[in-house]
Amino acid sequence: MSDPVPPNPPARTESLLEFEQKRELFRKKLRWWHLFVPASGDDVRAYRDLFAFVRPYRRKLLLSIALAAVSALFLGAEIAVLQEGLATIFDTPTLTDAVTGAPVPGVARPKPKREPSWFDGVRAGAREKVLGWTGIERPRREESPAPETVAPAPPPPPEWSPEEKAFRHRLLWLLAGLLVGAIAFASLAKYGHAVLMTGVSRRIVRDVRAHLFRHLMSLSVRFHQRNHSAQLVSRITNDLEIFGRFLTEAMVRFLQDLLEFLAMLAFIAVNQGSFIFVVAGVIAAAIAPVNAIGRRLRRGDTQSQAGMGEVATVISEAIVGQRVVKAFVGEEREYGRFRQVARKHMKKQMRVRRLRSMTEPIVMIIGGMGIAAIVVVGGYAVLDARLDAPSLVVNIAALARAMGGLRGMSKQLNDFQMGLTAADRVGVVLKVKSDVLEKPDAPPLPRFDREIRFDGVHFRHEPEKPTLHGIDLAIRKGERVALVGPSGAGKTTFVDLVPRFFDVDAGRITIDGHDVRDVTLRSLREQIGIVSQETVLFRDSIRDNIAYGRPGATKEEIVAAAKAANAHEFIRRKPKGYRTRVGERGLQLSGGERQRIAIARALLRDPPILILDEATSALDSHSEALVQAALKRLMVGRTVILIAHRLSTVRGADRIVALDDGRIVESGTHDELMALPRGLYRRLHDLQVGGAEPTAEANGAG
Repeated sequence: MSDPVPPNPPARTESLLEFEQKRELFRKKLRWWHLFVPASGDDVRAYRDLFAFVRPYRRKLLLSIALAAVSALFLGAEIAVLQEGLATIFDTPTLTDAVTGAPVPGVARPKPKREPSWFDGVRAGAREKVLGWTGIERPRREESPAPETVAPAPPPPPEWSPEEKAFRHRLLWLLAGLLVGAIAFASLAKYGHAVLMTGVSRRIVRDVRAHLFRHLMSLSVRFHQRNHSAQLVSRITNDLEIFGRFLTEAMVRFLQDLLEFLAMLAFIAVNQGSFIFVVAGVIAAAIAPVNAIGRRLRRGDTQSQAGMGEVATVISEAIVGQRVVKAFVGEEREYGRFRQVARKHMKKQMRVRRLRSMTEPIVMIIGGMGIAAIVVVGGYAVLDARLDAPSLVVNIAALARAMGGLRGMSKQLNDFQMGLTAADRVGVVLKVKSDVLEKPDAPPLPRFDREIRFDGVHFRHEPEKPTLHGIDLAIRKGERVALVGPSGAGKTTFVDLVPRFFDVDAGRITIDGHDVRDVTLRSLREQIGIVSQETVLFRDSIRDNIAYGRPGATKEEIVAAAKAANAHEFIRRKPKGYRTRVGERGLQLSGGERQRIAIARALLRDPPILILDEATSALDSHSEALVQAALKRLMVGRTVILIAHRLSTVRGADRIVALDDGRIVESGTHDELMALPRGLYRRLHDLQVGGAEPTAEANGAG
């Protein structure tokens, strides 16, 4: 029986949340037999993909597992040492004595009813070897033969000679030393296992997080547009931390509980093989309910972790939009929105906690029934003289310990489900392929020398929403081309296609005859400088932000770029000059200062192609004048594609291209386009110059 085929990784038109909703619908179709396995094939694939990161640490992992096995072995040896030691010291009839018929002073018992097994001889021989190894000699004494029937009254306690007491005292100290030694070795092995496993797991999480971050950086602009940054941050932090806790805590405890459980089972099987059938029944009875709860936990954990992403989204939007929140007195509204999503998240968490709390009581009840069954079966065996009472007590103790291990494993299986959810959410991101891929053998793009050409370019952001239709345009080297048009005409999309933020759906874009899809992304984007309306600065110094495009630039080059961008004077007035940190998103600087830093960054890179996307639209008159002067210096000797909603800034362009509904409707100089009485450019110009009320048509964004 195989699982149904899971859905493919998310298509470019759907977000990660939409894809995961499809996955949940898929999982509801899993067959009934999945109640008896901890995970489906699709679940295992999610873990398998992440466990590829285990390979560099496999030796440490194997050593950790070996130490866990040693710990379990010594823990199992404790019970065996205790049983045999006490039986030897106090002359308690053991199973070996019952089988071999060896007489014990002062104890009357019936003849045994079962044949001796090979292990009875092994135990008797081991006991004598231990005594021989320690040099403790048993004093010789005469013993009367045991009667064949049970005495009507308990026999008086045996009276031992001083030599016999001394012998038993030495055995007590030997037993105590062996127990302490076994516990010490088990504890040291358990400590070594935990330390090694924790180190391996944290390194794995670090490697996965680094790989995930690098993968996110490689994904296209389209992917980041469709998935909120807070959701992605939640996956790289919260989900990976949950996965790390599973590796660090749950897996460590699960291995320890499993090996201890197996050690106790081995002890029970060797001592009283018939009891193992009772244990097998307990295990079989526990599997179905534990897995059923685990399945529901899986769905609950998925919803809970998605809810954590929603909480992070609300927090992120409220913090980023603080100016708007305060301007519109929206603090209480944002607080209410946060309380609402936090309440939903809490309800999902409580559902998960209730399910998680059900597992241990169920296993305890089933385990208690198993212990009760062994008490009844073993009690009959003792009454029928097929088993001695001390062996029954020791077997019950071993079973209770085994049930403790089983209970611990059931709890770790719940954590396993939570880890599966986290691994799946991370794995989904890792499986997403960028829709802007570089060919394996792509050559670098030579230095731009002639023209940029659009040949029959078609593009759509959504299948049902075309953005550009059959764009044909050639931009010569050194030419300044301005794009104008109403909002949504496709201007920003037009310039985003040049550096391959998106790939065209049909047609092609070439630079000096080289299709941009055939060259390396690095060589293409290194030749393009972008200054946009929304300036992005990093929480670093002014110097580092200017040098972002050329990390190896000298101080003199950075200062020269800042001077050319009209930024040197205001930087010099800062308390720490070029070492001044700009704060998150550069908010410690004014809009004009941020824009001039962005221009200095583009100047330092010295690209032959320059894209200006609404570079001055959000500035006051004084700042705009400074930025315009800096832009004039920046545009000298470069090929420029300019978008501006203030048409006064495009007058000096060599050519103005008017876009409407994704099509080029006009092209020419300012005077040529103004000569068209019903032309789009003239209408837009008259709306602005004539002082008409601003409309969406007059807005140059799009």
